[in-house]
Amino acid sequence: MAKIIDVGETIEKGPFGAFQKSVIAWLCLLMVVEGFDMQVMAYAAPAVLKEWNVSRAAFGPVLSASLFGYMVGAFVLAAAADRLGRKTVILIGLAIFGAFTLAGPLATSIEGLMALRFLAGVGLGAAVPTGVALSVEYTPLRSRGVAVGLMYTTYNIGAAGGGFLAGWLIPLFGWRSTFILGGVAPLLIGLLLIFGLTESVRFLALRGGRQSTVVAILRKLTGDASLDESTEVLVHEEVRHAASPTRLFKDGRAGMTVFLWLAIVSSFMGHHFLTNWLPTLMSDAGYPVGHAVVIGALFSLGGAVGSIVIGRAMDRRGFPIVALTFLVSCPFVALIGVAVAIEPLVAAVVFLAGFLVLGGQLGLNASSAMIYPTLLRSTGAGWALGIGRIGSIMGPIIGGVLITSGISRPALFLVAAVPMAVCALCIVLLRQARSKVPDAPALAADTAR
Repeated sequence: MAKIIDVGETIEKGPFGAFQKSVIAWLCLLMVVEGFDMQVMAYAAPAVLKEWNVSRAAFGPVLSASLFGYMVGAFVLAAAADRLGRKTVILIGLAIFGAFTLAGPLATSIEGLMALRFLAGVGLGAAVPTGVALSVEYTPLRSRGVAVGLMYTTYNIGAAGGGFLAGWLIPLFGWRSTFILGGVAPLLIGLLLIFGLTESVRFLALRGGRQSTVVAILRKLTGDASLDESTEVLVHEEVRHAASPTRLFKDGRAGMTVFLWLAIVSSFMGHHFLTNWLPTLMSDAGYPVGHAVVIGALFSLGGAVGSIVIGRAMDRRGFPIVALTFLVSCPFVALIGVAVAIEPLVAAVVFLAGFLVLGGQLGLNASSAMIYPTLLRSTGAGWALGIGRIGSIMGPIIGGVLITSGISRPALFLVAAVPMAVCALCIVLLRQARSKVPDAPALAADTAR
């Protein structure tokens, strides 16, 4: 008699084995280079502003260009992962953002640099949400927050490590050297992922027609060498041939989707104002460029730690811990403007603000992949993170206008804290809306209560 194996139950209730950990490890490597690439323009900004003699307001759109590209990539390419496969779209995204980041030194004007950052952002928007979806599909229910948290920890390590590298590279070789590093690394990682990364077994099983590949993956997943092509593979989800974004608003999911999008827009607005303008604001406060870049990198380093801590807490407590994290972040963000006169103090406050803001962001990003079923997961994550880029784009632009207007530094950071409070409220409303969705996938925190 042929064996019967339920893919969802095997993954969600089984151990977090070596094979699954290897998938997460490859995705973490992807996230390291993406973290650096997302921040490379912010780290180069103080040097570019001085060399090209442009205003902060004029430079704001350059900082937002990759975020606008991210939004396009998330809408078009990340959503395509529900048709083409997770691995294919991740590799396409790596190639795009690597190539156009590498081309950054060729820019000779604000407009040219903006165009290249937009195109690099398209690749980022393809790869990041698709990688999050793939990690969720290989992780046991009880460990998903930790797995996604680990991915965003390495993302933030890439962003922070890139800051420390940029602080060393720019004084020696100029700002263009950071783009060369940021372009070569993802292209090399893409070559490794061609051979190392495994496609989602859930996706393959739902699509059908690849029984031998599915069985081979299940052997690695379970350690059961007796599985063969006669094995009956079950996936208890509706099979569809197109994952339309309109389905994010059907079957009771409309409220859940709207509040998720509002939460991500508001959080990204504050988050990307801080990550993009901190190095420049520290430079304007009188710190040398190297010191200013390192202080900005501490925000991402705090996020690397916060992603692990808050990811684990989210597995245990669910959405309330994410809402609380954003609420507690507000006074720390506001305090940056007061602490700037004392370097050790502002460094500590920036680290703690990053711990909370980026740690909370991890919870939101993970939620975008957790609350939708498999054949809507990349579409749901892609559209949520894509819509969120509206906030990402607005944050640096609004920040540039406010800085140019002459607003005081304490008032500037007080304004930056407001979106975090709005986000906390939206997460509370998201939780309430999700409780009304009949077929919402279970979270570990649901079973713990």
